[in-house]
Amino acid sequence: MNGFINNNPCKACGGKCCKGMGCHLSPEDIKTQITYETLKELLQTGNYSIDWWENYEVEGKYPVNGYYLRMRNKDAKIVDPSWGGECALLTEHGCPLKFEERPKGGRMLEAKEDFKCVQHYNKKECADDWFKYYVILNQLVTDYYEGKIAV
Repeated sequence: MNGFINNNPCKACGGKCCKGMGCHLSPEDIKTQITYETLKELLQTGNYSIDWWENYEVEGKYPVNGYYLRMRNKDAKIVDPSWGGECALLTEHGCPLKFEERPKGGRMLEAKEDFKCVQHYNKKECADDWFKYYVILNQLVTDYYEGKIAV
């Protein structure tokens, strides 16, 4: 499993990154076939949100929302294009997920002793990975705004 497992700096700073935003998922984090129904069920657990990279360009043609999934922020909704918020899973003892269960955005965060942590899987890369599921994510966003999906 690729990633940066040294979380000692996280303990020292109190999870500052996790207090700033829930980490983003890669499609490889989804352990089942990615379909409308499987993503809808995942979103309805209350642990995940759809976010996006604004003005995502498709082969330089036109900007769209570069949708991706991330851990839900506390008190956030299913569709949450937020600029920040504390991860809903964060506890006073840190992340409750084992390292190998964490989303790629969490595993690829390199914790630094000086608290200047480095993200090695950025949101643009995440949007790139999720683009092949754009139609599904776009339909989920539409259905959420039309009141067909709720949590």
